[in-house]
Formats: sequence, C-alpha cells, structure tokens
Amino acid sequence: MRTARHLRGAAGLLAWLVSMALAGATFAAGAAGTRSAGGADYAQRFDVAWQLVDQRYWDVGGLKVDWQAMRREYRPQAVAAADDDAFYAVLEKMYARIGDDHSRFVPPARVAEIHREYGDLPCLGVFGMAQVEGAIGHVSYRMLADAVGYVRLPDLASDGVAQAVRSAVTALQAGGARSLVLDLRGNPGGRLVSMMQVAGIFTRGFLWRVVTRWALPLPYPAIGPVATELPLAVLVDGDVNSAAEGLAGALQRNGRAVVVGARTAGNVEAVLPFCLPDGSQAWIATGVLAPLGAPTWEGRGVVPDVPSGPADALDAAVKALTEGKP
Repeated sequence: MRTARHLRGAAGLLAWLVSMALAGATFAAGAAGTRSAGGADYAQRFDVAWQLVDQRYWDVGGLKVDWQAMRREYRPQAVAAADDDAFYAVLEKMYARIGDDHSRFVPPARVAEIHREYGDLPCLGVFGMAQVEGAIGHVSYRMLADAVGYVRLPDLASDGVAQAVRSAVTALQAGGARSLVLDLRGNPGGRLVSMMQVAGIFTRGFLWRVVTRWALPLPYPAIGPVATELPLAVLVDGDVNSAAEGLAGALQRNGRAVVVGARTAGNVEAVLPFCLPDGSQAWIATGVLAPLGAPTWEGRGVVPDVPSGPADALDAAVKALTEGKP
C-alpha cells in the first residue's frame, strides 16, 4: 500500500504523469463545478477522463487491465450516477485499476490535498480532447470515446449535404479519429446524386443499378475522390428509406462498412418527373434501386450485420469498430 512519503519521493520523477491525472480533475471541475449534470454531461466528462489514459498513459498496452474493457465496465455506472460525488467515485475506482501507485483521478474537493503531497506541479489544461464537434448545414459531427468520429446525416435532399459530410469527415480525421460512424437513422432518402457523392467519400467504383421495365439497367458509380479509409460503421433503422438505404446497402455490400441497427424500410423506388403539355407534372416510380449483381432492396430492406435496438445501437457500432468486427 502506498504511503505519503512514497508519493512525495516519486513526485519529481513523475511530475508529467501526475499532471495528466490532475488535468483530468481540472477539466471535470471546470466543466461542472459541484452541480449534478445528469447522464449526457456525465457521459462526455467520463469519455474525457478515460481518453486521457488511453492517449497519454506511457504504456497503456502494458497495463494489467484492458483499458477498453474498463470503459465498457465503468461508463454505464458513470452515466447513471445520481450526483457528482457518485460520478467522481466511479472515476476514482476506474483509475485505481491502473494499479501503478501513481496515477489517480482527483475530484475537485481533493485537489488541494494532492497539492500538499506532490507540491504545486503544473496542471495541463484539457480543452480539445474529445471536443471535436460541429455542424455544417443539416450534418452534425463529434468525436466519441475510443477516437471514434461520429457523423449524423439526416437526409440526402438538402443542398450541399455531400460536401458537408466530406468536410465533417475531414475535420474528424484531423482531430485524431481512428474510425467513423455514419448515422443514417431516420433518413428518408433524397437525391440519387447525393447518395453517389456521399458514397464517394468512403469508396469508389460502380455500386448500383436501377431496375426498370422500359430500359436497360445502367450502372451508377460512387462520385468524387475517396477522403478516408478509416474503418466505418453505418447506423440504420426502420425509418431509413430510398437513397439512404442504397447508401447503406452499397457500403455494406462492397465490404466498406459494417451496418448496425435494425432492418431498413425496403422502399427504394426511383422516381422520375414527367412534364405534361398543360404544365402539370406526373411523378412516377419508374424503377427500383439495386446493388450490382444482386436483388433490389425494395420490399426487403438492408439487413444489418449487427442487429441492435435504438437504445444501444451507437454503443454497438463503437464496439464493432473497436473490437474489429468486419
């Protein structure tokens, strides 16, 4: 068991490492003070404290515990904490599992005590970690724990939506993302060209065909230069329709992404407008979208590789990426 004398004696050699631990405490204090913030805020603060060890500990691979497993074990406890004291207690228990006699998580109320043991070591402020986030038009993005970049794409009909996704992916990669989640849940679809452009951010080649009874099927390619080769998971549910289904299904079929969630709507009819002499228009479903060399998704939808309910779909996607499932 460590003693105060042992801790003081090691302080000079371990100033940098201890500063990392204190930085986590300083961030927590600055972010929340003494208020009880609830699950969403606790989740973000937990991710920062966990990620400090994941990215800054000198030999995280040499720990006697699996640090990824520590996140899975303690994060639900942190999110469910009744108040700040309970939240900080979870972080203290998790840091204690490091087991090196030096690293620790320090709640705000104990920072002065640690300063008395170690002296007034410089504390490195934590501002950017896990804080890569933004919105471009209807597209939003942020960095999750485990350096997983998250992009929410609510539709494929808005102007500039494909460029917004490309910019979000670029920002997340620059921020250190090691894998990506593309969230299509609730996406009603939109323009085929937007589908092709978004696919082109992640892969290349001819991916689709439109099956009609009045013309030969023409192949449709992904459009644009590939922006990333990071591992990719796509989140879907029963409200994903049309071109959004085509996007998820094509990325799944060519092995570019693992699809997580629930079966999509199975509504991939391709609509064309016909202009009549009196100025009216007839919009008719003239064909259905299908992958090259395989049946259409019409009436059957895209079946996820990893089935999950709405409450745990994002965690399932992160798990699939960090544990290497396709």
